[in-house]
Amino acid sequence: MLVNPFQTILDELGEVKQLLHSIQKEPELELKKKFYSFKEASEILKVDYQTVRSHVLKGNIKAEQLGRFYRINHLDLMAALKDVKSLKYKR
Repeated sequence: MLVNPFQTILDELGEVKQLLHSIQKEPELELKKKFYSFKEASEILKVDYQTVRSHVLKGNIKAEQLGRFYRINHLDLMAALKDVKSLKYKR
């Protein structure tokens, strides 16, 4: 009966891959819960408050309205930044 000498290494490598995959998913789950106001988003993007507000109202940046206030999800803000590379200068 032949036993593969590398089987234990392959098993441990599989466990390491699963652990690495779970570690990579954790920050993404935390960022889904992070929301910004117009002011916080404008500080991150280094633009004026009114610029962020107008982009949200136009639909360029996705936001959720909670009562009178809008909240912008972190992932939506970063997606909008990637979609519109020159967010500062888009008219």
